[in-house]
Order: sequence, then C-alpha cells, then structure tokens
Amino acid sequence: MVSFEATIWYLVLIDSLFSNVIAWFFVGWYKKKFKKWHKFLPLTKTWAGWYLLLVIWIGCALYRLGILPGFS
Repeated sequence: MVSFEATIWYLVLIDSLFSNVIAWFFVGWYKKKFKKWHKFLPLTKTWAGWYLLLVIWIGCALYRLGILPGFS
C-alpha cells in the first residue's frame, strides 16, 4: 500500500515533469494562455530544472526512509 506522503510526492513529481516539458518546449503557449499570470510566475528552464532536481532529491530521501516503495 502506498502511503500518503508517497502519493503526494508522486503528484508533485508529475507536476514537476509537466512544468519541465512546458518550460523546454511550450513556452510560447504558456505565455499566450496565461497572459496575466506569466508576469508574476514566469516559467523558465532554470526554475523548472531546479524544481525537478529538488523533487528527485526529496524522493531519494523518502526512499531511504522507506516511505517510497522500491522498484525491484
């Protein structure tokens, strides 16, 4: 059974993956679709990369604590 923390982590991982795809390939779409929000929350490759890196780092910590299920 997957714990609450693991479920939240998987959802955040999916979010960070989508933000990276948008930051690397669909920046024009993001600026066009979210005109007002883009000024306050700019989506850059650097931000998206750090976001993914931090999510993976937290995932490693959760795995070492035994919260995330193993992939064997």
